[in-house]
Amino acid sequence: MKRDKVITVRGRTLGGDTPVICAPLVGRTRERVLAEAANVVAKKPDVIEWRVDFFEAIGDTAAVVDTLAALRAAVGDAPIIFTRRSTKEGGTPIPLDDGGVVALYDAVGATGHADFLDFEMGNDPEHVRRVVETAHAQRSRVILSYHNFGYTPGVDFLVQRFLEAERLGADVAKVAVMPRDRADVLALLTATATAHAKAGVPLISMSMGPLGAVTRMVGGLFGSSLSFAVGEGSSAPGQMPIADLRTVYDVIGRARGGG
Repeated sequence: MKRDKVITVRGRTLGGDTPVICAPLVGRTRERVLAEAANVVAKKPDVIEWRVDFFEAIGDTAAVVDTLAALRAAVGDAPIIFTRRSTKEGGTPIPLDDGGVVALYDAVGATGHADFLDFEMGNDPEHVRRVVETAHAQRSRVILSYHNFGYTPGVDFLVQRFLEAERLGADVAKVAVMPRDRADVLALLTATATAHAKAGVPLISMSMGPLGAVTRMVGGLFGSSLSFAVGEGSSAPGQMPIADLRTVYDVIGRARGGG
């Protein structure tokens, strides 16, 4: 699959002038996921993320696939990101081992219902290779991600995370870090701008928590192509309501002469 700095999926563009807004779903049951989706879709996010590590039946592949099919029908033409976040990168414990997670990604990619598969680049290199190759063969796109909930590494390290994701075959590269002070927030934005000038794929970046919330608002000015916002429940600290983030983007667009 050809990689591109701008990706358009189901009419939504990553890498354009304004970041797309993604709302995470964190329901623990099929009924809760679908109820949450109905509530969130009414708020008109651009993209939906299903955080399947919250799903109690994650160990039952048939239940995951069935719920994903129902979710696809429920959200209409909104692109879906399928994400299992590991505990070491901020996720919820699950009953699957690493091989089981890869097998689940294979099964999900085969359905065609998920437009993006988010997989952590810190996983076993062979698992990363397999997920990327299989997803591309199934015509899904891959977000290779790096999360650090403890602190913000230096700018050079963060730039290399973005570029390493692209080297490993990512269609989108994502970096999320926790700031300890304002300098850390600036480091994330600097790394995003630097990587954006070098990378050939869209980037997603954020500094988490209240201190880093500003990056969810202005990240697009530095090269981030997507921001997560609260539809019904948040999946990470610092996420804003969808309507608030949309208002911010409208104001920035007007200030830049876009409206």
